Amino acid sequence: MPGPLLIGPLGPLELAIIVGVIVLLFGVGRISRIGGDLGSSIKEFRRAVREDDEEEEGATEETQVQAQVQPEQPAPQQPVQQAAPPAQQAAPPAAAPPADSAPQGDGTTRNVF
Repeated sequence: MPGPLLIGPLGPLELAIIVGVIVLLFGVGRISRIGGDLGSSIKEFRRAVREDDEEEEGATEETQVQAQVQPEQPAPQQPVQQAAPPAQQAAPPAAAPPADSAPQGDGTTRNVF
């Protein structure tokens, strides 16, 4: 069974009390400045988005015009190089130390790679 709700839906009287407390805390002048600042920042954001869209459209149009003006040219061919002759004899593999020999030095191993 759920517990009782401590906060019910807000009615017009409660909203009026909340607005009144906010006006008392901040004052009418400060609230109007906040509203004006909020409105101007929204206008600035919309203008910036609009300018960004226009720049993208302009860049797309420029690339389309350049593609029409400059036809695609084939890439120059590289001269064919002959393969090097194969080695006559491979080097013998390095001799491995005997398995029963103890490591030299301080007994720690190091990764060489």
